This record gives sequence, structure tokens and C-alpha cells, in this order.
Amino acid sequence: MIKLLTCLFCLLISLPRAVRADETVRQVQEELRKRNLYFGNIDGQSSPVLIDALKRYQTRKGFAVTGKVDPDTATSLHIQAEPAVATTLPDMPVLKSDTESALPESQRLALQREAEEKPDRTPSVQPPAESPAPGQDLTPERVNKLVQDYLRDAETQDVAAQVKYYAFPVRYFDHGSVSEPFVTRDTTNYVKRWPERKYTLTGPVHFFASEKDAETEVEFTIAFELRSAGRTAKSKAAGRTKNWWTLQAAGDELKIVAIREARVRE
Repeated sequence: MIKLLTCLFCLLISLPRAVRADETVRQVQEELRKRNLYFGNIDGQSSPVLIDALKRYQTRKGFAVTGKVDPDTATSLHIQAEPAVATTLPDMPVLKSDTESALPESQRLALQREAEEKPDRTPSVQPPAESPAPGQDLTPERVNKLVQDYLRDAETQDVAAQVKYYAFPVRYFDHGSVSEPFVTRDTTNYVKRWPERKYTLTGPVHFFASEKDAETEVEFTIAFELRSAGRTAKSKAAGRTKNWWTLQAAGDELKIVAIREARVRE
């Protein structure tokens, strides 16, 4: 059985354009990204950069350094077995957070060194919901409306309407602290890549006090449907994401000062 699994995982990592390979490679990229070992696109495609990140991870864990996803590596990275019917995602970044990190090379190398020197850590868990700190003047209705307005504007072609929700510089996914031109450019590229977008809130919006004064953490889950007219056929993608915002008051408005997301594996 172990030998069979070894062959299966090695085949999956070597055939990134196959249906099942896409999901496996995406999971590997996501898990290595969390550990600051991989900073490339999360697109379901193998690459020398991904293989090098796998080797660094295997060296750090004391596994055989193969650059392939053997059973030990898969188990350690919490790679899930694919369901009988898997949702096929295109071999390109699907989420905004899937694009290659814009961190400076020096900062990437520093994060990699730190990741290699420290033991593997379980991803942090958000604290339970609690009331925002006094003076933040937030109500469930106000926060829920902000999220709903953001999602509706995110479905449009109006880039300015989407960018207006941020306070700059903003901590933007895995890109670090970025400026308004960066977010405008990124949003423009995303709208072009996925001109048809639908976002649906799938549960309640939770919010709670941040460790910093005058900031509020927001957490919610959405379902997304994306469509793009490709060169030869129409591409589409669907799934769910968990989303986290940090909000701060700017006059009478609430602005996003930090944003991140993670794909929910079905």
C-alpha cells in the first residue's frame, strides 16, 4: 500500500495539468505558502520553484529530499485525498491571494530562513467572537452591510468601486503592506482575468475586538463562481473561501486595513 501511494503522489506532482494533479499541486502550493517556503502562483502547476520549496521542506522535516510529494510529505503537509468527484480548477490563479507574492526578494529570503530554522507550526486559529472595544461603535447590521456592499461591488467591472474599501497602505493578502496603485493594478488584472464573478455569503459575519485599539477583526465565508472567456474555451472556477478583514474607522466610514483569504476544501 505504501509503495502504491508513493507512485500515486509522485505521478500527481509530475502531471500538473491532469484533472487530479491540479488539486493536489494546489494543496501543496497552499501549504508551503503558509509556511513561508513558497511564494509563487497557486495555480496547480509544478515548477522548479515549487520543487525547490518541497526540497527545503523535506530537509527541514528530515524526510528523503526528493522534491516530490511522497506519503510522508503529504501527511506532514495535511494534503487531503481528493473526493470521488473533484471540482476541476483551471491551471491559473483563481483567488486574488493565489498570485505570486510581491514581497521584496530580501524579505522572502528572510522569511524562508526563519521558516527553515523554526519547527512547523499549526496555522493560527482566530479567537472566539466578542464585542468590539468601546468607542468603535459597530453593530452587526453595519458590519454585515459593509460586507454585502463589498461583495456586490466586487461583482462589477468598476475597479474604483472595489478599491475604495481599503485604507492605504493596506496589508494585502501575502503581498505585505501595499499602496493604492498596487491594489488598483491587481484588481484591474483580476477583473480582466475573471470578467464574470458571483459572490454569495454562506453564513453569518462574525466580528470581534482586535489586539490593537480602534481596530476590529471580521470573519466570514463566501461561495464564489468565476467565468472567463479563454483562448479556446470558456474557463470557470467555483468554490468557497474563508475571509478575514481588519477594519479601522476613517471618519464616518470603515476601511479595510488588512485582508486575507483561504480556500475552503470541500
